[in-house]
Amino acid sequence: MRGLSIANRWREPFLFAAMSLLIAWHTFVMVVAAAPPDSVIAKAARALVHPYLILLNLDNDWGFFAPDVGTSYQFRYIVEDAAGKRHGFIPTDKLSRFNPNSIWLRDRYGSIMHSVDTYGDAAVAELCREHVALRPVAVTLLGIEGKEFGPADRRRGKKPLDPEFVIPHLLKTIRCPAQ
Repeated sequence: MRGLSIANRWREPFLFAAMSLLIAWHTFVMVVAAAPPDSVIAKAARALVHPYLILLNLDNDWGFFAPDVGTSYQFRYIVEDAAGKRHGFIPTDKLSRFNPNSIWLRDRYGSIMHSVDTYGDAAVAELCREHVALRPVAVTLLGIEGKEFGPADRRRGKKPLDPEFVIPHLLKTIRCPAQ
């Protein structure tokens, strides 16, 4: 009995010390991960903590506090009617960011853009049904890729998806299925 109480007395301070060391180590690693990699000290510290960064997937190529989100993209389409007139649509303009469905729909448009051979025919069939009043003949799917856009552009009153800041990519033109 007496040996058990001595073990209990030593276990609590040992666990406290071990957890304190773990927290100190993790804090050190987080500081090193966020440090600019240019200095000699940062390079040496990074070499020391690199296995731990890899283990916890903390060694990323994005900025630690301000990630580079990349350029924007947008799905658009053009409906050609029976008279040959073309009508352009930007489906994300109708979405409310407060509606949870908007996340699903943006992902869906992204899937169509990135895998047009897989999803294009089904998307065009749906778009032809949606715009039946136009008597659609074909739908052209477009992917709009944003160019570099900076704070100076924003101060000039520009928006990231203004025509001068985008590169349109023709994804595919698909005829509407017979109704």
